[in-house]
Amino acid sequence: MNLVRSCLLRCKSANGLPYRAAPGRYACDQCTERLAQILAELVTTYTDMTEVDELVPGGGPDNPGGRQAPGPRSPAVDALLVHTDPRSVTDSGASPAALASIAGWARIVREEQTVDVEPEKMLGTVPTGRVTMAREAQTLRFNWHWIMAQPWLDDFADELRQVLNALRTVRRLNVPTLRVGTCPAVADDGFKCGASLSVRVDAVLIRCRGCGAHWPQSRWHELGDARADYAQLSEDLGVPVGSLYRWAGEDGWTISGTRARRLVNRADALASYARRRGPLFAEQAG
Repeated sequence: MNLVRSCLLRCKSANGLPYRAAPGRYACDQCTERLAQILAELVTTYTDMTEVDELVPGGGPDNPGGRQAPGPRSPAVDALLVHTDPRSVTDSGASPAALASIAGWARIVREEQTVDVEPEKMLGTVPTGRVTMAREAQTLRFNWHWIMAQPWLDDFADELRQVLNALRTVRRLNVPTLRVGTCPAVADDGFKCGASLSVRVDAVLIRCRGCGAHWPQSRWHELGDARADYAQLSEDLGVPVGSLYRWAGEDGWTISGTRARRLVNRADALASYARRRGPLFAEQAG
């Protein structure tokens, strides 16, 4: 006989009454699905943020000389290092570190699921290789319904939400810088400045470091090329090329150029970035 209990995750119906947990679990079906979505978003956000292109913008295993990463005092890089270290321990009251948190819960699952395993066989239940987010999250997914039946489910759910919110905060700290083109200002002697222009996507003014000329957002459309290829956008935005191809298909970007070098509108790319990662240049410049 199944015990009827309220959902541990504090969900309530329109009349203010808590939903019943599914038979044999501590969560209702809606919360079970919602929590799975939170874990999926957490893993996706973590993966996107820890891609080489995003952790070191413009860099990569074969291209260490790309655009430089933020300095050692950068809050974005410091926070990423904390979230990607499975040994990280955060202060009391602070948001838990992503990889350390997920690895900790996966370890609890493995330990409790193997309580009846003979001691000499315990080693075979521990995954080999280094700790990764993909491996630990897979352990949670594989045992999802078992997790939903544990009395510590509310603590697990609260920590997943905290980790996701922390990753979202770090993502906002790591603001990309876009290369705009060359400065078109003409000096008194008639020569064009030609210095390289760049702008943080959260800026309101582009200023040339060479001649001091500046452009407010209302004139940004006068600068640079309105189109770019996928490689350039990947470097500018710190987004893997594969993700950009997916965004182009999902959001219907305008594509031109040749088969060998596809060109897309920067405005389309920035709008897609804004939808997924917060308000950026595309929305501000409008």
